[in-house]
Amino acid sequence: MTTMQTLQLRSRTAPDGTITLQLPPELANQDFDFTIVYQPIDPTPPPTEPDPLIGLFSGSPNLATDAETLLQQTIEPQTGWSWKQS
Repeated sequence: MTTMQTLQLRSRTAPDGTITLQLPPELANQDFDFTIVYQPIDPTPPPTEPDPLIGLFSGSPNLATDAETLLQQTIEPQTGWSWKQS
């Protein structure tokens, strides 16, 4: 007695509802029993969730390149921070 094997294929039905299965050549000229289990494929991709980081930070898009200038503009005496001129 041979063991049952699983072969997963993807196919599209023809307008009349038929499908054509092409098995690997090494399975040619043999008798088989088939059990068909099917699952329709959802044609629409799942919705993407918005990126939670978008809008998290507000400010200049040039933050990395303009960091010193931005810091000098935002440091005020009441913050306790000071800027050392070089």
